Amino acid sequence: MQIVSFLFERHIEKTVLAVAVIISVVLLTRPDDSTVAAGRVISSYLLYPVDQAGRYIGSLEELREENRRLRRLVVSLNHEKELLLQFREERNRLRELLGFRRDGFWEFLPCEVIARSSSRYHSSITLDRGADAGVRPGMPVVGYRGLVGRVTQVFPSSSRALLLNNKSVQVSCLVKRSRVVGVLGWERGNLFRLDFVGREEDIHPGDTLVTSGLGRVFPKGFPVGTVFQVTADKTELSRRIGVVSMTDLNRLEEVFIITGGREWESGEIWLELQELDRSGASGPARGGSGE
Repeated sequence: MQIVSFLFERHIEKTVLAVAVIISVVLLTRPDDSTVAAGRVISSYLLYPVDQAGRYIGSLEELREENRRLRRLVVSLNHEKELLLQFREERNRLRELLGFRRDGFWEFLPCEVIARSSSRYHSSITLDRGADAGVRPGMPVVGYRGLVGRVTQVFPSSSRALLLNNKSVQVSCLVKRSRVVGVLGWERGNLFRLDFVGREEDIHPGDTLVTSGLGRVFPKGFPVGTVFQVTADKTELSRRIGVVSMTDLNRLEEVFIITGGREWESGEIWLELQELDRSGASGPARGGSGE
């Protein structure tokens, strides 16, 4: 080890030259195939740092480009947020002039599905939040994409929710585009039908259904499904309207219970939004300046 250290510390140029000459002589005395294979192995070892450096530079450039896209997105979202805040204030002023109640903000309690009913005629799920978390019977349950059901039974640390794919569940729905009102009923799987819609009503495939808020069983404005079929009924007084659920009700894993509402002017909601904004700003990974 002392000899090697001596050669590489005090005579590194001569040592490297000698090693290169020895390798060259060895390669020249080997068969052609063996020489090519050995040359490839040696070149891979010698060029490995260069290859790694190239990959690092490439990944760094990708991160910088991603940062540029994210910055443009943040600017756009901030602009949209300010526009929405202005629209909200304008809407509330108009509602006050007309004597309507001001808009509120719904509170959502995140839950995980811990059990599922095995009966095909009674579809329900068990959630990991109960009375201890403020859950009460009758509270609506929504998924990431829309309404999924409502709470029917509450226990101290869990609760049971009846899903929309039950014959006993009917939801008053509103066509988002034309404001036509109908009653949604389950047929099979994630397929539903919209009843009590007249033949002359304005409804077409592709229309989105949202909860109407009538009856106060479910709050207004939550997505429910999409119309995929509109055909004339034999009575010629109404039409058969097929609807597919926004959410796959057979694959629910996480849902949210609507526990109540509060005014937009409540100071708590703004504190929570600011906290989320701060945590989001400090969350993204650093990948260069991007400029």
